[in-house]
Amino acid sequence: MKRMVLRALSGAVLAFALLWVSPLTAHAAHGVATDPASVELVYGRGGGWRGLGNVSVGYLIRTLSSLTGLDPITIRTELQNGRSLAQIAAANGSSGAALVQAVVDAAKTRLDQAVSNGRLTQAEADQLLTTIRDRATTLVNDTTLGTQLADRAAKASQRSTLGWLIQAAADQTGLDQATIRARLRNGETLRAIVTSAGGNPQRVIDAAVDAFRQAAITAMQ
Repeated sequence: MKRMVLRALSGAVLAFALLWVSPLTAHAAHGVATDPASVELVYGRGGGWRGLGNVSVGYLIRTLSSLTGLDPITIRTELQNGRSLAQIAAANGSSGAALVQAVVDAAKTRLDQAVSNGRLTQAEADQLLTTIRDRATTLVNDTTLGTQLADRAAKASQRSTLGWLIQAAADQTGLDQATIRARLRNGETLRAIVTSAGGNPQRVIDAAVDAFRQAAITAMQ
């Protein structure tokens, strides 16, 4: 639980200034970052399989860590330096092909079980395995993954920070959060919204920072 809170707090302070003066889109004001399933096969209600064929970068990083002994942080740093997972693997005693095969092997185990349980036909399992191999191969050889991860982290930080700011703005101005979010989606900045409601922008910032600080202190205990 503490790890989840710390992840949500990470980078939020840097995003305060950006969100304070920038218009927010509807997606940014409402969206929640999600990660695709790590080659997980989830049998859904109603008899359908959901999330099949998805391969997450996080799963690939963890698998490469197991293959090479590199810690995930080092792998992410290498990705941010413009290297692909295949290049990182090759420089550390493995290969992109071995990484893809490890992902495929893990997926095949799950798919074989699904076939055995009657949840998939063999033809469906074979098609899914091909999809997983293709997607894993594309990701493993992509030299832009580092940039994509950085962009996603920045957007997640902005969304997390926005929650603190909206709560503080609502407390300081008496506006309800739904109204603030609607006005953000219409292109207003949070500063303009607070000012037009007679609020003090700096007090809103201070209140949001205080709330963040208290949450961080609680998470570290």
